[in-house]
Formats: sequence, C-alpha cells, structure tokens
Amino acid sequence: MADKDALSPSFFPLSEEFRSKDFPFYWVARLSAKYSADMDSLLKPKGLSSSKWRVLMILYEHGRLSMSDIAIHAVAKLSTITKIVYKMQEAELVVTAHSNDDRRVTEVELTEQGEAQLVVARELTHRLVEKAFDGLTTEEIVALNRCLSKMLTNLGKL
Repeated sequence: MADKDALSPSFFPLSEEFRSKDFPFYWVARLSAKYSADMDSLLKPKGLSSSKWRVLMILYEHGRLSMSDIAIHAVAKLSTITKIVYKMQEAELVVTAHSNDDRRVTEVELTEQGEAQLVVARELTHRLVEKAFDGLTTEEIVALNRCLSKMLTNLGKL
C-alpha cells in the first residue's frame, strides 16, 4: 500500500480534510453514470442500450460464453444478464443453447444480426469515446487504465 502520508489526507474518508471532489471514487461514479446515460441516448434509436452494448462487445471479444461468464465480464448480476440476453435473443442479436459439457449451463453466441448491430453501435460510440478522451494523451489513458486496474486488484485482496 502507498504511504498514506504521501497522499493528501483529503483522499481518506476518516480525515477531517476529506472532500468528495478529492476522492477518486467520486469521479469514477460520476463518469460511469454520465457515460452510461450518454451511451443509452446514442444507442436507444438503434434498439440498443449500454447493457446490450456491453454484452455484444463481450461476446465479440470472447466468442461463445456462458451467462455466468458474461455476468462476470459485465460486472453484473446473473439475473440481470439473463434478462438482457433473452431480450437480445428476441431481437435476434444472440442465440442461446445448452452447453455440450453441462446441460445446466446456457451459452450465448452472437448472430449475424448481432454482429451487424455491433458495427453500427461501435461507430456511434466511437464519437463518444473520442469526446471523452479529448485533451488526453495516449500515455495518460494508459496510465489511467493501469491505476484503475491496480485499484481493482487491491479491492479484490480484501
């Protein structure tokens, strides 16, 4: 753990100097909420949402996955992912099937229509990401990712 004396005391909730705007999680929560709202606004006219986008991207990156694995990658409850996937199946964006290894496990795969929707969604969301990253260097984005990843790893040690 970093030396607490080297960090501003306003980072720590028990400090008398604590201020929410000095707390990284304040900014992470606000950024996540704003990003999701903007994504939903962009994707809604195409029949998608930020949640469906996340599932499409996960399946694109990883291929056929179980509902549980999608939930892990999406950082969402299994019940939430199950509802999203079945809505996506109704829209013919994905197909589901029982696993050959374990019939109790439902696996999910992108359809051609799902892949086509993903292309459209990626074009729409690219502009939003460009806007969010405006004024940041590649090195700053890489450093930010490294810090956030390290913080997530640290929280996993609890």
